[in-house]
Amino acid sequence: MTEPQRRSMPFDDGAMSYLEWTDAPADAPLLVFSHANGFNAFTYRSLLEPLSEKFRIVALDMRGHGLTTLPTERSLVRRWKVYRDDLLRFVAKLGDEPKILAGHSLGASASLMAAALRPEVARALVLLEPVMPSNKLAALAWYAGIFGLEDKYLPLVPPAKRRRAKFTSREAAVASFRGRGAFRTWPDQMVADYVEGGTIEDGEGGFRLACAPQWEATNFSIYPFNLASSGRKVRAPMTVLYGTEHSTASDDLLRQLVKGHADARVVRVPGASHFLPMEKPDLVRSEIVSAAERAELIRP
Repeated sequence: MTEPQRRSMPFDDGAMSYLEWTDAPADAPLLVFSHANGFNAFTYRSLLEPLSEKFRIVALDMRGHGLTTLPTERSLVRRWKVYRDDLLRFVAKLGDEPKILAGHSLGASASLMAAALRPEVARALVLLEPVMPSNKLAALAWYAGIFGLEDKYLPLVPPAKRRRAKFTSREAAVASFRGRGAFRTWPDQMVADYVEGGTIEDGEGGFRLACAPQWEATNFSIYPFNLASSGRKVRAPMTVLYGTEHSTASDDLLRQLVKGHADARVVRVPGASHFLPMEKPDLVRSEIVSAAERAELIRP
């Protein structure tokens, strides 16, 4: 297996950076992976690389993350629709061949929204710990935004704003994250890859987070309405993996998501948290392969 190649896809308002693995044959199905809020494509290198013999893989840096240069004004977020629309124009430029859309957290939600709006873009859908906000939470975020009360009512916003953003070196950044907070259950290599893909030189001899803390906080303060109902618009086989510890996907909302869907598989992973791809990479890879088999993109 070879290392992924860094590519850049230009648009009128900037460029989207992405990784591409090309080990698989030219006729292998294309897997398009979207990352979580605050992360970047390179974070998932060790998760995706073993799949590169079966799939051609692209993993994008979403707007405001990694090396992507698209604008990041708060007004653009629009209940995460900007991530849906970015993903749709990205896959449109990749061509009209069959695609598997997969993602983690915010990336999973963006993939779901894209497949719901344009069912033809996905031949299979794999959602890892999708963020499934209730309408009550979406309304609370809307109210808090109007009155400037995000810090008071939305508990993920203050810590995101306080996140340390500057480091003397990438080694120092890895040391500050390893085994702590959200990174507590991560393998060391994934922490190092998160830092490698998510920090850039600050012009003063050090490094800063590519995803500004304020941008990460913005994504925690604006939520879409009726996301669970979008599952009925998806035509592709759909797989959802979620953990039992502090998951962002509740049982009730997942039942709404898959209600009436002809081919939906929901996998509850005991002991896993929101960082399921870091904790259970073998299971994730197995489910991606299984989804491709159900969609008849590869043979069992």
